[in-house]
Amino acid sequence: MYAVACSSCLFILSTCVVILHTRPLISSVILGTKVEGIIIFVLISLWSALVAIVSDTRHGLATDYSGSISNGNLYYFSWAGLVTGVALMTSFVRTIYGIDVVGELKNRALRLQSWVWLGMFGLIQMGSSARLFDNHCGTSSGGLGEAEQGSVAFCRRCQLGVALGFLATISSMIVVVLKIAITSSRKLSLLFTAEMMMSGMMMGSEAVGVAFLTGQGGPGAPLNNLYYSTWGTLVVSLVLVASCVEDYSSAKGEIIRNRLGEEGEGLELR
Repeated sequence: MYAVACSSCLFILSTCVVILHTRPLISSVILGTKVEGIIIFVLISLWSALVAIVSDTRHGLATDYSGSISNGNLYYFSWAGLVTGVALMTSFVRTIYGIDVVGELKNRALRLQSWVWLGMFGLIQMGSSARLFDNHCGTSSGGLGEAEQGSVAFCRRCQLGVALGFLATISSMIVVVLKIAITSSRKLSLLFTAEMMMSGMMMGSEAVGVAFLTGQGGPGAPLNNLYYSTWGTLVVSLVLVASCVEDYSSAKGEIIRNRLGEEGEGLELR
């Protein structure tokens, strides 16, 4: 019922806005104003609610009791709608306020965008693991059949997913805040060291998470939110580690070249 209501509201709002684009006089009242921003915010809220509803194993809409995708159209198009809503909001902010969110993330600091992605994947991983644990291992699993209730290993792996998602989210928030706040060159070197250590820690922990969460008998073994978010955190962690190693190698090579240049100048003076 809630999924149908959300879908209906989304369709009506989207259709109205499309019609407004074809009527210049009316569109000037809404398009490019705060009213449009409110409409986009409502759309994102509805899409978020729809994703949460169809992904919940208790409802059996897009996923079955095990969390596996049972209705690909409903599952993937719900996520596609949410992504489209976020893209609309990004475009609205850039058009109205002149803030290029993607460009700011790229230019503000190295790897800032990757850390933001890590935090987003971590949130999904934590929320999905908590939802599966609550549905199959918590108090709400009392109405499930014996075949649908999670085993002890399954429940512990759900707890592992919650812990890994929480770690990824907190690490991302800390690094993003520090990257935005710190401008001193002396502190930047310490930040780079911390960033390299945290990305390496995340890569190792998420590698373990992929093995236990998406392996046979794990809560992320079926294709579901936990499966994609766990692999997403691992891939982003690998990208962060590779970027840190590349920067470290470049800086080390620059130091060696400068040292050789100073030694060459000293020999010429002699």
